[in-house]
Amino acid sequence: MRIQNSAWQGTFGYWQSLFIHQHLLMIGHTAWNGYLKAGRGLVVCEIADVISPSIDWSVETVAFDQAFIPQAEIKQYLQAFELETEAVTALLAAVSTYNPAETVAISILGNGAVHINLLQRLKISPRDCHSQVQRRWAEFHPPAAPLNYEKARKN
Repeated sequence: MRIQNSAWQGTFGYWQSLFIHQHLLMIGHTAWNGYLKAGRGLVVCEIADVISPSIDWSVETVAFDQAFIPQAEIKQYLQAFELETEAVTALLAAVSTYNPAETVAISILGNGAVHINLLQRLKISPRDCHSQVQRRWAEFHPPAAPLNYEKARKN
């Protein structure tokens, strides 16, 4: 018998894909908007609360702040997390070659850990996410003040 994805993730603490699924339109919007303004980069989602293993992703939402870190500033941003040099090098290489029209580089800070992913083969492109959020702006109510990663980096 195969365990359902949500049950498996809830049991073992792998909540990141469910978070991404719940917030994909805003993540894609942030990625495309950032790309249009600054070129390639990294979407950072900083989750405000601890993610409980018993969270019901179908009805509960998670508060988070997000920002787009331009490629030239990623290394400086990641220094605060004391990641292994190899991991930072691999991320910088991925960011320099990914296709922004189809892929999102994302860092999720939550439950005391940093999770970095390259979202590929998305069902909706970052450009389409951006268009949908722009058309339905009132529905999404993005935060008026995006995450200040300089402030977050100093904490």
